[in-house]
Amino acid sequence: MKTNRKKNRFAKTAATPENAEHTLAATRDRILDTAERLFAGRGLEATSIRDITVAAEVNLGAINYHFGTKQKLIESVFNRRIEPLNRRRLALLGEAERKSGTKSPTVEILLEAMIRPTVEASFAAGKRNTSFMRLMARCHGEPNPEIEHLIRAQFQAMMARFAAAFARALPELSREDLFWRLNFTFGALIHALLISSKEDSLPGGLQKKWDADGLIQRLVAYAAAGMKSPA
Repeated sequence: MKTNRKKNRFAKTAATPENAEHTLAATRDRILDTAERLFAGRGLEATSIRDITVAAEVNLGAINYHFGTKQKLIESVFNRRIEPLNRRRLALLGEAERKSGTKSPTVEILLEAMIRPTVEASFAAGKRNTSFMRLMARCHGEPNPEIEHLIRAQFQAMMARFAAAFARALPELSREDLFWRLNFTFGALIHALLISSKEDSLPGGLQKKWDADGLIQRLVAYAAAGMKSPA
């Protein structure tokens, strides 16, 4: 009888709303992690919902419950990465502008505010999490109109703020020059993260271990030279 009462108490504890909510959140995260990895490796079109359910060890009902459609799942994969990165970029930009007062922050400070969140996220918890970077690179090579629209919508407000800040710091640049140089900077950022994720891709004699701050410093120095070069 005592054993049964203990089991019943445990069952009641396990069935609390908090535990159920935690289980749902864990399942959702597992689906997103799996989808991101498969989309990065195989592509958006080539990855089926069945591929994701098998790899994530969930049933179709879980996909339908959390996302409804494959397109909504794809959007969620992008949104959960891009939204927090852009929020932090804008927070760092705002902090830099407050510290500068009436003056414009330096090009290097603006670049670090734009670059640091992505690099640190990729090196989170001491682990190079580059699945999303591979996915972004794949999307550039395999354009999907709906995803392009989604990414543009996510980046539009953030890029407008940074473009205005860079225009104040570099008034000699035309709007066209500024547009291309910012795009070159993002391209270098994505490419650098992809290279840093593959130690065997580095030539012999080069440092094999990377850290977030070291990569940020290299990217900022490189991008600043390009941003400040004569028009």
